[in-house]
Formats: sequence, C-alpha cells, structure tokens
Amino acid sequence: MKLRSVYLASALATAAVMVSPASAQQTDWSKRVTQSPMGGHIMGNPLAKNRLVEYVSYTCSHCADFEVASSGPLKSGYIAKGHVSAEVRNYVRDAVDFTAAILARCGGRTKFFGNHHALMASQSGWLKTVMSTPPEVQKTWYQGDTVDRLKKIATDVGFYPIMAKRGITKTQANVCLADKDAQDKILAMTKYGAETVKITGTPSFTINDKLLDKVHSWPSLQPALATLPLK
Repeated sequence: MKLRSVYLASALATAAVMVSPASAQQTDWSKRVTQSPMGGHIMGNPLAKNRLVEYVSYTCSHCADFEVASSGPLKSGYIAKGHVSAEVRNYVRDAVDFTAAILARCGGRTKFFGNHHALMASQSGWLKTVMSTPPEVQKTWYQGDTVDRLKKIATDVGFYPIMAKRGITKTQANVCLADKDAQDKILAMTKYGAETVKITGTPSFTINDKLLDKVHSWPSLQPALATLPLK
C-alpha cells in the first residue's frame, strides 16, 4: 500500500508539471496560422494583446525587403512568445501582383507563409522577367477570361516552378488560380486598405487597428514593436 501511495503521488506531481503555467508559456506561437474574417493570414496567438497587420504587394520591392529582413526577428522576438500576432493582407497593384497573391494562398492556411516567403525571396528574379517581357506580350495579360489571363501570367513570369518547389503542381496551381472566393477576398482586402485604412503605399502597417505613419520597413517598424506592452 505504501509503494502504491508513493507511485500515485509521483504520478500526480508529474502531471502537475506537464500542465503547469511555466510549461504552457513555452508554446511557439509562430507555428499557429489562422485566417481572419477578412481572409488575411495570421501567424501567432489568436488572442495576442497586440495585433500587427501588414498590407503587402508582391510586386513591391520594399515588401520583399521587409519579408527578408523581418522574417526571423519578428517570429522569434514577438510572435513566438505570444505577445504579437501578425496578419498579412493583400493590397493589389497590378495583374502580376494579383496572380502571385492567389498562388500564395494555394495549399491552405498552413502553406501560406511558406508560399509567401518563397515568392518574396525570389522576387528580384521574376520581376526581371516581368520587366523584360515585351509590351505586346504584357498586353495579353489584360485580355480575355480572368483565369486564362492569370495562367498566362503564371507561365510567362515563371510562377509555376516556384510553386513546384513548394510541392504544388501546375494542375494544383491552376485550380487555385480559378478560385473565385480567393480572388474576391484579395480584392476586398485591397479595397478595405485603400478606402477604410487609407494606406498610401506598401508595405504599410497597423497595430491594434491604428495605421502607423511613415512606417514602411523593418527598421522603422522595430521601434513601434519595442514599445508594445508584453503582458
């Protein structure tokens, strides 16, 4: 009986440690991805006290610079600890941007941030392709059926190989490009950013629904994050 009591006490103590607050605080919230009602993708604690929103354009070089510079420190310094959640919303500037925005959503919410980073990290390469594409070819990107135009852009710009490296086949990418719901959400986010938030360029940021003035880069965003309450 004594041995059994000792064993039971030990088991209960172990269980208490497993569910202790200290253990719960070790959750890496950067692995949690959800979608906002608007259709943006949120990395981090859904109940975080501070909500960062980035309005992004895939054809914006400053947006690519921000993604490359911020990805590591934003995750490890703020999102992983649960203090800040970060949402990416679209602000579409052109047809190429629109195509990339749709492909970034391909594969569901858990694939989004990987797709997003891949498109931004390779931006300098595919933007050179865009710039070197003859005007008569670019003109076809704005003619005919929407889905056919998006497929043409994905072919001409070289998006399919980028997505293939993310484990998404051309056939799967084409299904995504034809997703009317995704198209509508992207355009609605763009409209909201322009008419309600009144952003003037990308990337632009809000923290807890307040637009940050003259903040368009990781170095300028860092001071705003550093002043946020952590609890």
